[in-house]
Amino acid sequence: MWKSGEFYFLSIIKGEKKGCLAAIIRCVLLFLSYPFKFLVKLRNFAFDHGWLRSYYPPVPLVISIGNITAGGTGKTPVTLMIAEEFKDQVPLAILSRGYRSQAEKFCSPIFLNKSKGVIHPASLCGDEPYLLADNLPDVFVIVGKDRHMASKMAARFGAQVILLDDGMQHRKIARDLEVVVLDLLDPFGQGYFLPRGLLREDIASLARADLIIFNHATDHARFEAIKRQISQSTSAPVVATEMVLVDVLSLQGTSIGCLKGKKVGIFCGIAHPEYFRKTVEDMGAIIVGEHFFPDHDALNLNELQTFGKECLAFDAELLVCTEKDRVKISDPVELCLPICWVKSKLKVIEGETHWNSFIERAKMTLRIKV
Repeated sequence: MWKSGEFYFLSIIKGEKKGCLAAIIRCVLLFLSYPFKFLVKLRNFAFDHGWLRSYYPPVPLVISIGNITAGGTGKTPVTLMIAEEFKDQVPLAILSRGYRSQAEKFCSPIFLNKSKGVIHPASLCGDEPYLLADNLPDVFVIVGKDRHMASKMAARFGAQVILLDDGMQHRKIARDLEVVVLDLLDPFGQGYFLPRGLLREDIASLARADLIIFNHATDHARFEAIKRQISQSTSAPVVATEMVLVDVLSLQGTSIGCLKGKKVGIFCGIAHPEYFRKTVEDMGAIIVGEHFFPDHDALNLNELQTFGKECLAFDAELLVCTEKDRVKISDPVELCLPICWVKSKLKVIEGETHWNSFIERAKMTLRIKV
């Protein structure tokens, strides 16, 4: 069961849709991508040559975590992993736009937590900021479109380190270090700028990176090939990561244990639902139904109820979702099937020395400036 619109658009640009109509749409999208590409290059040129200036937040260390494409590459798990390195040492703030959330439309950014747990629902602030705040209760998470104001708020409350979530294109905020996250399976967004492809930046922009992280890097040969390819554009060290299973939990936080042999229905609203499908399959579960909806979309409980009944007809025992979707379920949900969610974390699988060196470089920058 799929929602149309965004999924149809993605199938067009990925070449999955065939025929004359799809070819015509791709030609139109290619034509539209040229002015976008020109404006991106012009803006970067203006920043690189000082025609546009960046604001330096009044904190010792700013780290940006971003990507060159639209869609999910795993920036949020990387932000979480970097935050874990600093949260017990210095006051830390994460600035997030809250993409497609109500908070994105507010005149002023809002605090999602103030060392007392999450104080706003995911429906207000967005699923990814909520996930960060839920996992990092002692870290300031500030959500809003105005990163300039958000950085001032962070400094006023004592933050010494700021992490800019999805900050690569937000060059109005100066940063000490730039981390760029790429999806190994599609690192260059189909090779075209938006809207023909998914590129938000030219590959040459990787020259600004201080560290490049390839996520979903289970194919070593492909990792090495892409690493050689980007070496023409950047000298930044390269790290490979993958998401590893931690546990399967109920909505109440109880461990479900093994899913092997169990019939389940899966649902999620993430950029690449196929990754989640593979995760559940690798756990040995038997998938009898799927309900996928666009990334960042709200969870429709009526649709979920219908989906649950469809899965129950195929003898499903559970409905399974991601942690990102679990945070959207703020109220008790009465369904015909219980819901559980998959807890995962990011693990460095290649280039651990580069990762450790980057963290040490960041901490050295912090010590020098404090």
